[in-house]
Amino acid sequence: MITLQHINPAGTRVFMGTITEDADVHAALAEIAAMHDIQAASFDLLGGLREVEFRAFDFDSQLRKPPLTFTRPLEVVAGHGTIALLEGKPHVHMHLAVAYQDPSAPQGIVVLAGHAARALAFALEFTLQAYDGNPVHRARDEKTGLMLWNLPKFPGA
Repeated sequence: MITLQHINPAGTRVFMGTITEDADVHAALAEIAAMHDIQAASFDLLGGLREVEFRAFDFDSQLRKPPLTFTRPLEVVAGHGTIALLEGKPHVHMHLAVAYQDPSAPQGIVVLAGHAARALAFALEFTLQAYDGNPVHRARDEKTGLMLWNLPKFPGA
């Protein structure tokens, strides 16, 4: 099934900023969204983290797997995500690819990636694109068990 909605008929605002000093990245982005009345957005980020917690979802059982937490200096190779409303508040959904050097690893580097449930910033730079107009809400999708964007069904789908 496909869902689709034109969400930014009023325009797009672009913000650039940094997150530092062990700040919780999800909380920082949610705070920015709340302060600037952002109800739908996407973001990109890069820089360094002190800690990240990855969570996976088992598609068959529709249950979350136990978290994997990495506490060490981590370089963000790629970071992106979205902000939508969940129960009326900004909800940050983020995926990261991070790396660190390890002489015992092949080629001396380890890369970790996935759904980031929590991340603590050393120094991050981010670009946030806020889509003004129609808000995007998350709701539980009965077929997948995930909290997905609650958008109108695409015609013909």
